[in-house]
Amino acid sequence: MAGEIKSFQENIRKTFIWYSLTPVIVIVITAFIIFIAAWGISLRESTRDDNEGITKRIENVMNDYYSMVDDVSAVMVDSDSNNKKDAIFSAMYEATSDYDELGEMVILDGANNQIFSSSDGTYPFLTKRGMTNWGVWKLAKNNPNQTRTILFEGKLFVVRSVYENDKLQYGIFYIVPPEVIRNQFKGEDKTVFITDNLGWVYLYNNKVLMDDLGRVEPQLENTYGYTTIDGHIFYSYRNDSDMGISVYTISDIHRSIRTVETILVIIIVIFIGIILISYRNADNSSKEYTRDVKKIEQAFESVQQGDLDVSLDIDSSKEFQTIGRDFNQMLEGLKEEIAQNQELAENAAFSQVKQLESQFNPHFLFNTLDNIRFMAKIDAKAADKMIVSLSGLLRYSIRETRDEVTVREDLHNLQLYLNILQIRFNKRFSYSIDVSEEIYDCLIPKLVIQPLIENAIKYGFEGRETLDVKIRGTQHQDNIVFVCEDDGVGMDESLLAELKQQLEGEKNESSHLGLYNIHRRIQLMYKGDYGLNIESVKDRGTTVRVTIPKHR
Repeated sequence: MAGEIKSFQENIRKTFIWYSLTPVIVIVITAFIIFIAAWGISLRESTRDDNEGITKRIENVMNDYYSMVDDVSAVMVDSDSNNKKDAIFSAMYEATSDYDELGEMVILDGANNQIFSSSDGTYPFLTKRGMTNWGVWKLAKNNPNQTRTILFEGKLFVVRSVYENDKLQYGIFYIVPPEVIRNQFKGEDKTVFITDNLGWVYLYNNKVLMDDLGRVEPQLENTYGYTTIDGHIFYSYRNDSDMGISVYTISDIHRSIRTVETILVIIIVIFIGIILISYRNADNSSKEYTRDVKKIEQAFESVQQGDLDVSLDIDSSKEFQTIGRDFNQMLEGLKEEIAQNQELAENAAFSQVKQLESQFNPHFLFNTLDNIRFMAKIDAKAADKMIVSLSGLLRYSIRETRDEVTVREDLHNLQLYLNILQIRFNKRFSYSIDVSEEIYDCLIPKLVIQPLIENAIKYGFEGRETLDVKIRGTQHQDNIVFVCEDDGVGMDESLLAELKQQLEGEKNESSHLGLYNIHRRIQLMYKGDYGLNIESVKDRGTTVRVTIPKHR
């Protein structure tokens, strides 16, 4: 079932709402999506950049400590026993001159005896019996003559074992000052963890994301990117250094998401307000813009009901002023023709011809006016062309008082009608006109060709996307023959039989006016074997043939 046809005012109102709100909604939604995407990218980039910056600074510090331990290793091998202590302190001062703390260094011989310490502290985890194969010592012995890092008992060690001829000579152990490392991420607004490669935390600036054992939360350790912990959303990034240190930078985006949600709610509320205001303004605007069209519609309905005393007084625009003036002139002409026909009542055939000639299809006028109102908002040039064509059609129907016109004149009127159809249906409708020039000056009844096109539109378009109509006019012996052929849906046998039976009667008992008027006028005017012939095949099209005696 076809949907209910909306009024022009309703269509205008919906058009205003559509064209005013849709671009705004699309732009705001697009901007919001771009904002979220840019914010997410910025968050990931800043978290990664901060992590890489911290990692690089810590690696620079650790490289200094590595070089220092390597230098001390060289001192232990190459220097004599009297100068080793001074040389070790010299290497330590030189390596840590840019930092606030010297740190602690312990050196043990192969028998686990302490031979150097930079402070007075004791280190039972190094010197105690049974510790030489555990913890710090184990790392040093497993990597002979190599410098390594290990986190042990909350302290960060840089260790190196010195072997000669596969025999352990020394163990060098440097305890990194934690404040030196902490200074490398001091002031960061993100959560930072410095851990070993096993996840044990060495330093941090926020303890929230640590477990009870002193490790980072398992989700952070095993996940890069977004993760949820206790209902909070975080974005984490981890960098694993070759020196046995891992750096975590973690952004808590839960609060930011709450802010975004609040902004989204505000935007939705604003949009609801905009929609309500736009709906009200569109309703008022549609009433204002369609006021004159309603006047025209009411005037035509009055005429359709037989009231010929109506008049249109419109001065809102030139186009509608022209339509109103032509409408009034059309009624005046129609009333004059009625008066003349009443005076010529004795000539019934002549009077009937005039009556049939004056009938104009009101549905075409209503549809054209609706299209003009719509096109006035979409394509002003097309609307202007439709108004000019409609005005020409009205003038032709009321000003031309002759019973007969030349083929040239009727074709000119037909072109105005086709201009309107072409704008209404665009690419869905196509036509061609092939009329022999030798009959251009021949006389034919006024408005004899246009109803053929109306009939093709009425019956041909149903259920089809496109329609092609061909008009041909030729001289055949002493007659003029016009043929209107379309490729539409055609007619079934019952409708075709009904139309043919209608054409044979002297009175029209149905709603099919166009073709009957042509046929009846021709019979009344020429009193012969003239008129219309209709042939149609379902789904293949319809052909209407009009035969008129030739005369000039």
